[in-house]
Amino acid sequence: MSGNRPHNDESQAGQNRVAGWPWAAGAVLVLAAAVAAGFYWEQTLTVEQVRFSGNWFVDTETLAKQVSVPTGVRPDSLDYAGIIARAERIPYVKRAEVEVEPSGNLLVQIRERQPLAVLAGNNPRRYVDAEGVVLPLVLGKAVDLPLLYGFTAAEAGDTLKGEDFAAASRFLQSLRGRTVSDATISEVAWTSGEGIVALTHENGVKLLFGREAYENRLQNWEAFYAKIVRREGIRNMREIDLRFRGQIITR
Repeated sequence: MSGNRPHNDESQAGQNRVAGWPWAAGAVLVLAAAVAAGFYWEQTLTVEQVRFSGNWFVDTETLAKQVSVPTGVRPDSLDYAGIIARAERIPYVKRAEVEVEPSGNLLVQIRERQPLAVLAGNNPRRYVDAEGVVLPLVLGKAVDLPLLYGFTAAEAGDTLKGEDFAAASRFLQSLRGRTVSDATISEVAWTSGEGIVALTHENGVKLLFGREAYENRLQNWEAFYAKIVRREGIRNMREIDLRFRGQIITR
């Protein structure tokens, strides 16, 4: 009996392999059908609509006209790099990404630039973002921002450069992150002699912040405002100098 066991085992294994063939063949046929269907789907799919998301300052009509994507063509025939490049020529568009939806239509995701200040002295007035890109004011989409003096730009899309604007941008970004400072400061100027000079909403008191350490100096201004201004008022003050470590000088 023991001598027949290997023969029986081999016979059983062979039967199992034969029994498994129909299942394997069926799986191959299903996979082939899926590949064929996918290939057919890709070959017949066309772009019939272009959607945009993430845009607020730039209206959809302007984006559609700028990217100029033809409809009725296969998604794989489009120049995606060109679509992105055309979208990013709009001053407000910082970054664009293109995604093909399951329907074959395109979704263009927009990341917009955020205005940091209003450039004073420009006609018409312009916004500027943290990187110095000049942005147009959009009708009906105004933003409450401080005025920035000391810089001018002729056209939307221009970029302000240099160490002076870099310092002003650092100050404005620090200002935007602080609720009390943002609420109490209305105008900001860059001057060659004193660096950043700001004016308060109330009474237009001059605040001197200099050229560095803006986070600390804004923190000092908020502490001074809470302890002194709220108690004694700001009417008799004309200038508050925050440039010195460990002391605040008022005039």
